[in-house]
Order: sequence, then structure tokens, then C-alpha cells
Amino acid sequence: MKLIILPKGLSEKLLNYKLSQIDSKELDDILYELKQIDNKVQISDLNLGKGADWVLVLAILSSITSVIALGEKLEKGIEGWTKIGKRITNIFKNSDRVYVDENGAKILAITHISKKHPIESITLIDNHTTFLADFSMWFSQRNSESFTSKPFNIYNFTFDINNQRTISLSIKSNGQITELLDIDNESISLPF
Repeated sequence: MKLIILPKGLSEKLLNYKLSQIDSKELDDILYELKQIDNKVQISDLNLGKGADWVLVLAILSSITSVIALGEKLEKGIEGWTKIGKRITNIFKNSDRVYVDENGAKILAITHISKKHPIESITLIDNHTTFLADFSMWFSQRNSESFTSKPFNIYNFTFDINNQRTISLSIKSNGQITELLDIDNESISLPF
């Protein structure tokens, strides 16, 4: 999982200093949350600016390589994903901006759903990503398919919850969640 983070009030300091030289409670709190998720988290700076620099923090959590695949059903570990989702939410609280990759968006989705419905099982029945910007042409050393080249996205997920509900969510990479559908499967009227 990858996160791109701008800790609160650190925009100027990130432009002028190395991460190791910055003393900030917000940055320390963010690093604490990240280490609670993955104690081997890799932190580096990342420039997303074209012409003028826009430096943010890139966090790579190598322990989270997959959350749930299309067609996959989770029946165990759901509580663990929601705990990680709460930690990601805490990172948002200490940041001016945060951008999550697809795995981060799935974790936020599971956490969001768990606040409304008890989850015994969850199946990802559809997903689609809309890429809003591609920076790979600005930074030739970046892979065109990497999250650092395409950090501004909309992730659309449809889940089956407990074989009883269908829930569709649209999640922007900045963490904004829009519910598209939340329906009891028994109430779906088929036209045939």
C-alpha cells in the first residue's frame, strides 16, 4: 500500500529540508500511525510539482500488498482491516493532504461499511479506477502505471455484504467517500 502525505503545516519545510531534519508533532504522529500498520514502513520525499516543486511524503507499506481481489470473499481478518482503516483516518487528521492507492481505498471502504453494517463476510463483486491525472510524462524516471505517476484517482467498488446487501462506493484518492448504492439484496426487483 502506498500513501502520499502532506503533513499539516509542513509544505515549506518539505521544500527546504530533508525529512530527517524536520521536527514536527504532526509528522511524528503520522509516522507513529504508519509504524503501527507496518513497522518496516519506508518513508521518502516525493515531488509532484511541474515547474515549481510540490514536495510531499511517500509512505510505502510493503506488508499490505493486497486487500481483497475481484471475486474474492473475506470472512476472516475484517476487524484487522478496520483497525488499519482507523489508523489511516488518523493520518488524515494530521495532514493537509493525503492520497491513497487502491488498497488504501479498499481499506477505507471496508471501514466505512463496518460503521453501518456488521460484516461477517465481504465480497468484491466489481471495481473500476478512473485516473484523473498522469504525471509520468513530467517525470520520465517514473513508471507510467505507478501510484506516484497517477495519484489522483476515483476508485469505484461494489461489495456484497454477508450475502444480504449490495453496497457501491466511490472513493477519491483523497479519502472522500460517496455512497452510490446500499440495498438489501431481497428488495432487488428483477424485471423477469
